[in-house]
Amino acid sequence: MTFDPRQTALDYLECVRNLETEAMLTRFAEGAKVWLPGQGWIDAEALTVLLDGARSRLVDGIRFEHVDVLLVDNRVVVMTECDSPLVGGGSYVNHFCFVFTFDEAGLIAEMREYTDSAPAIAAFHT
Repeated sequence: MTFDPRQTALDYLECVRNLETEAMLTRFAEGAKVWLPGQGWIDAEALTVLLDGARSRLVDGIRFEHVDVLLVDNRVVVMTECDSPLVGGGSYVNHFCFVFTFDEAGLIAEMREYTDSAPAIAAFHT
């Protein structure tokens, strides 16, 4: 492996953190799949639409605090949490487990996000 999958996963999450959706897309391989709770399988472009929709509700992006990063072969698991202030007051608080699978070029071929969808619905769908 000529790339560091852990760093690539963290770089991707930094793009999400800052809602840099165009930069985020450059981390995905062509035809990459994304799995989200309540959404199922979507493509990376559909994920950017969801994040762009959340942008107006967040004061300063999604404030991740990474708890652990695990590497097994071409897979990376990032356990993280967030406490992100919302424009109308309050905060988006949640815990996540991201599972990334990388292709040989170092791009995300598949990403799964495991989280409780109730806090996201409360924060972004009111």
